[in-house]
Amino acid sequence: MKRILSIIGAIGLTATSTTTLISCEKSEKPNDNNKINKPTTPTPKAQQPPKDSNWKLIINTTGQENSGKTYIGIFGNKPNVNITSWKGIEGEGLWHLYQYKAIYRWDGVGEPQIPTIDKNTGEITDWKEQKGTK
Repeated sequence: MKRILSIIGAIGLTATSTTTLISCEKSEKPNDNNKINKPTTPTPKAQQPPKDSNWKLIINTTGQENSGKTYIGIFGNKPNVNITSWKGIEGEGLWHLYQYKAIYRWDGVGEPQIPTIDKNTGEITDWKEQKGTK
C-alpha cells in the first residue's frame, strides 16, 4: 500500500512540475519595444455582466434558487475553452464552482439568447440582452 501511494505521489509531482515548465515557456516574438515578450498568465477573473443586465455572475451556490433558471458555464483555459448551458432543476444540489472560469444565471423573463462567447479566450463578446424582459 505504501508503495502504491509513493508511486501516485511521484506521478502527481511529475505532472505538477511539467505543467509549471510548460506555462513558463518563453516567447521569442519581439513586442513593440523590440524586447523579448514575457509570458502571460491567464486571468481567471470572470467578466461582470453589463449594468442592469438580466445575466448575473454566480459567485457561490449557497442559497441560490436553481429551479427553472437558465445557466451558462465557461471552463478551461486558452486555447481549449468549453462552454455549456443548462436549466436548473428543483432540488439539484450545489455545483462545484472551482471547475468553472465563470457561471452566469439568466434572471429575465422567458428563454434567453445565449451570449456570444469567444471559444479561444472564453470572453463574452455580445451579451445579447433582450429588451423589455426585466
